[in-house]
Amino acid sequence: MKSTKKQKSQFIFEKTKKKAQSLINNPDKTMEMIQRAKEKSQDNKSLLEEVWHELQLMFDLVRDWMRGNYRNTPTRSIIAIIGGILYLLVPLDAIPDFIPVAGLLDDVYILHLVIKQVQSDLNEYKVWIGEER
Repeated sequence: MKSTKKQKSQFIFEKTKKKAQSLINNPDKTMEMIQRAKEKSQDNKSLLEEVWHELQLMFDLVRDWMRGNYRNTPTRSIIAIIGGILYLLVPLDAIPDFIPVAGLLDDVYILHLVIKQVQSDLNEYKVWIGEER
């Protein structure tokens, strides 16, 4: 992905993280957003293969965090995860999602950034759910 697309992706991601900060206080809307993102990811599973497992973990982590079942993840990490998931839902981002195959390249790029940022939190969550690797 070209550097200008990466910059645009990161700029949009910063906006989605700001939206995530307000969304985090509304569990119902957050859960609804997670469901929409799960549906979109299922529809695009082959294109999201690189990040598939971690994306599913992030869905589960946010759900458990919002329900109060698991609170060991810092709020800033939850905001980053929600921001990444919101980015996945934005159809007109750095590379519009309606462009076949290429449309999700920026989404995968952003999800990779989020995964890198919260990897230790995901590892701790894996231990909590009994999925050590």
